Amino acid sequence: MALKDVTERVALLREKIERHNHLYYVQDAPEISDAEYDALFRELAGLEAEYPELDDSNSPTKRVGGKPAEGFTPYEHALRLYSLDNGMDLDAWYSFTERVSKAVGQQNIEYWADPKMDGLAMEVIYEQGRFVRAATRGDGLIGEEVTHNMRTVMNLPLVLRGDAVPELLEVRGEVVMSNRDFAALNHRQEEAGNKVFANPRNAAAGSIRQLDPKVAASRPLRFLGYGIGRVEWTDGSAEEWTTQKAVMDGLKDLGFAIPPEAKVCASSREVAEYFEVLKEQRAGLPFEIDGVVAKVNDRELQEELGYTARAPRWALALKFPALQTKTRLNSIRIQVGRTGVLTPVAELDPVELAGVVVSKATLHNKGYIEERDFRVGDTVLIQRAGDVIPQVLSVDLDARPASAEPYVFPTHCPVCQSAAKEDGEAVRCTNPLCPAKTVQRIIHFVSKAGLDMEGVGKKWVQKLVEDDVLTSPAELFALEKTDLLKYERMGDKSAENFMAAIAKARKEAPLWRFIAGLGIRHVGEQTAKTLAADFDDLDAISTVTREELQDLDDVGPIVADSVSDFMQSAETQAMFDRFKELGFWPTRGTKEPVSGSRLLDGKVFIFTGTLPVKRSEAQAMAEAQGGGISKTISKKVDYVVAGEKAGSKIAKAEKLGLEIIDFETFTGLLGQKKEKRQMTLLDY
Repeated sequence: MALKDVTERVALLREKIERHNHLYYVQDAPEISDAEYDALFRELAGLEAEYPELDDSNSPTKRVGGKPAEGFTPYEHALRLYSLDNGMDLDAWYSFTERVSKAVGQQNIEYWADPKMDGLAMEVIYEQGRFVRAATRGDGLIGEEVTHNMRTVMNLPLVLRGDAVPELLEVRGEVVMSNRDFAALNHRQEEAGNKVFANPRNAAAGSIRQLDPKVAASRPLRFLGYGIGRVEWTDGSAEEWTTQKAVMDGLKDLGFAIPPEAKVCASSREVAEYFEVLKEQRAGLPFEIDGVVAKVNDRELQEELGYTARAPRWALALKFPALQTKTRLNSIRIQVGRTGVLTPVAELDPVELAGVVVSKATLHNKGYIEERDFRVGDTVLIQRAGDVIPQVLSVDLDARPASAEPYVFPTHCPVCQSAAKEDGEAVRCTNPLCPAKTVQRIIHFVSKAGLDMEGVGKKWVQKLVEDDVLTSPAELFALEKTDLLKYERMGDKSAENFMAAIAKARKEAPLWRFIAGLGIRHVGEQTAKTLAADFDDLDAISTVTREELQDLDDVGPIVADSVSDFMQSAETQAMFDRFKELGFWPTRGTKEPVSGSRLLDGKVFIFTGTLPVKRSEAQAMAEAQGGGISKTISKKVDYVVAGEKAGSKIAKAEKLGLEIIDFETFTGLLGQKKEKRQMTLLDY
């Protein structure tokens, strides 16, 4: 295929993928399925690997994260990122607007008002419409360059959209995490026994300040633009950005997301009304906010008003009252999760917080209690952020009763009374058949993180486990409608929905969902997909060694140990036998057909040793031409592509009589039948 044609195809793929990223992450209006998106991504990755001269730091394939950085370098902002003066009530707001009106000699002033996002302040920089740099706010003059990490933020445009694109553009904004994504992240952290984050802002900031970009790439971060620094045009478009509203509309046209609910207010009173409305709606908004930012809308007036030593005179951050309050800690209850983690929950005197009556809050884990010395009877400070479960922040030592005793974390499971063991990550119940673990495992199995069996409710799962009707996820497939109708509150329609969800899963559930639904520690959706792509079924996974598992992408020693321990346990094997007996045993199946034939259709490759390119790039090259990838040696492998220090796999391959080739021979396979290959790529 001619380089010109490849260049055009790569450009088209990048444009398509970024368009779909924008539709999905900014507009929440996807047009294609995940499978179609993945196909475009794989093709682009394959072409970029095959033609390294077309490498581009702003390619969508770079969003997955590159090599870890050795450290962050200071970055001096061209224009200072000022702080904002704060107003703690509406009296402060009206005093501010009086000063503004007096300074400009004008009473009727419009304001641009938007929610004050509680995230990490960031500046992102574009040259000729392309993302080139990102830096934290720092002290306003000097921040830290975090370009590699910001490139992984999926809603951040890497190439600006539209026709009117500045030659130079500095966008100021906030890196945030939605309340829902934050709750899910903390749940995953807690289940794995890892450190939990105090709030979405800490989670976002901690993610961006990781030296390994893959960590940032794995976190659900978003960038919301709220202003600009330097802007340089070549076509006079600057004349259109005369108001703050025009700036924000312009940023949207260029592909940026902006804070939700932002608007122009015709007067200071409208801003006050907007503030009161957002204060009431605060808990239901998708992102955590801590107030309203109001800016003079006319940018000429902004320039006239100027700045103090630390803040603009044309903007004010009007802060909400803190979503915190004090209450009494009455008791500490222990919940048992699906992996046996014992999670402490504070039972509190009910108190209203952000329009919700709070009577319980998370204490996270044993270490969290010990570090803060929470005791029953204490007066504690609690916090609620959006839809996130409230948490206990600190204790009022002055109000501690003399009778309060240090809390002793249980040494036995409160449900089954089996020994609880601290494993360095968390305290866990050691009984594999603990009823509490069974309930949570089945709830996970039927949830969206598992088989997505809509119609199978949590409360009914708990009731069926309590009555010994369900003893493992496998028993779902043994249920009959009559089993459900025995319950007084289970109506005929609910029973039908319950059984229909099971029937649908039996017929349609893919192998990766089956793996994810089993709730193996450290195995989420991505790792489940990796396992499902390389193994025919769960029996195949059960037979491989820990070392062979580590050859898979996304599988390190901890994950490999977890998968191996789970697969080889007697309880798991008994459950697998029951799944088979009941006729539910998803397999990898065949890959989706592709239009036209490709050079490596039907051929299975395994890559081993040190190659001239990254192993993932070599695999993408094979997949782009229809090849399958294996990580383990077996008779299904057609070619073993061996680099230096190939190790034990070569001996296994020779024993099985597999064809062993070097990387140059592999690229030779890709170079054959160029006419056919050209037609396939262009007709995609």
